[in-house]
Amino acid sequence: MKKIIKGILFGSLITTLFFITVDFFTIETKVPKGHVIVHLNIETTKEIKNITLISEQSKQVIQPYKKRETIMIFPVQSEDSFKLCCTFLDESEICSGQYVERGYSPILKITDSKIEIIDSD
Repeated sequence: MKKIIKGILFGSLITTLFFITVDFFTIETKVPKGHVIVHLNIETTKEIKNITLISEQSKQVIQPYKKRETIMIFPVQSEDSFKLCCTFLDESEICSGQYVERGYSPILKITDSKIEIIDSD
């Protein structure tokens, strides 16, 4: 009987340590309920002044100072579309739009001449 109790306690300890380790060492961005996460891969040679995301419920402007990757999170009620514009220091601008639903996590690539969709979950 003591061996069974020790086995259950040992198994519980190992399981607990496994889940703590996986949670601690896993870097994952979870989409909050009712939101969309847009992943941006920035592959420009021009310097960016700002990136603007406009949707029905949100308008966000960020300045990704020399970053190569960033994310933008915005709320949606059920389905929506958004417009993403990148303004460069020389005042030139490129824009792109996309349809999304709650829980989507599209990946976009920004280059000097266009914004393209890499993946659209």
